[in-house]
Amino acid sequence: MKRFNKITIIGVGLIGGSIGLAVRKRRLAKEVVGVFRRSSTLRRAVRRGAIDRGTMDMADGVKGADLVVIATPVSLIPIMVREAARHAKKGCVITDAGSTKGWIVAESERAVSRRSGVFFVGSHPMADSEKTGVGSAVPGLLKDAACIVTKTGRTSGRALRAVVGFWKALGSRVSVMSPAAHDRSVSSISHLPHMLAFSLAGSVDPSDLKYAAEGFRDTTRVASSDPELWADIFLTNSKEIMSSSRCFLKTFKAVLSALAAGDRSKMGRLLGIGKAKRDSLYEKKG
Repeated sequence: MKRFNKITIIGVGLIGGSIGLAVRKRRLAKEVVGVFRRSSTLRRAVRRGAIDRGTMDMADGVKGADLVVIATPVSLIPIMVREAARHAKKGCVITDAGSTKGWIVAESERAVSRRSGVFFVGSHPMADSEKTGVGSAVPGLLKDAACIVTKTGRTSGRALRAVVGFWKALGSRVSVMSPAAHDRSVSSISHLPHMLAFSLAGSVDPSDLKYAAEGFRDTTRVASSDPELWADIFLTNSKEIMSSSRCFLKTFKAVLSALAAGDRSKMGRLLGIGKAKRDSLYEKKG
């Protein structure tokens, strides 16, 4: 049975395209419409099977949609919410796939009016890939992935249930929390690691790269991500990233101190703590 008559995806890149592929594969909507600024991308999305049809006209794309998913760069999301809400029908629910939530949710909740009957609920599907573009989209990207849905004092219960149900229907593991709690959590497990990967890759002497093996590739994989996209993410969660950075520096300085002192016992203990935490992540998943 179809859960939605029409789902509109604004931004049909890697995440938007993967959402569209999953929705169509699972037959969650009668129609999936993509909105994008380039007709060539929309044609490619149709050929990939990510959307049924595409349009560059927001009003046409959003008209009659039950659910609108915004998968644009972070800095554009509130703008897209405001524009989509202008053309959405009463009862439409708008959500997003942005990697920060505090700023996005605050701005987006201001962009929708209770009187219009249009609702916003923030989301963050934690689908990890350094690739970009609809050509890299895959229908299983969200399956078994964590997805955080945010709740505030302004969140409609009906809209929240619809968004949680949507991500679960795509196979994601959904958690509901406040935007502030989201930003604190992802600063440590996503934002800071990306910042460190970019910094490490940027600090290496180019002449040494020819010797790089799997350790360097694994550690810096996400440094192949879109720099402009991640600059937006870092700047819209700067307070929490700075806090996480201080925690990281405390641990890193302890490791450096053990190194400078030649203290093998302390070094082993510190490295062991890191190993245990990482191993526990995959033990839980296994």
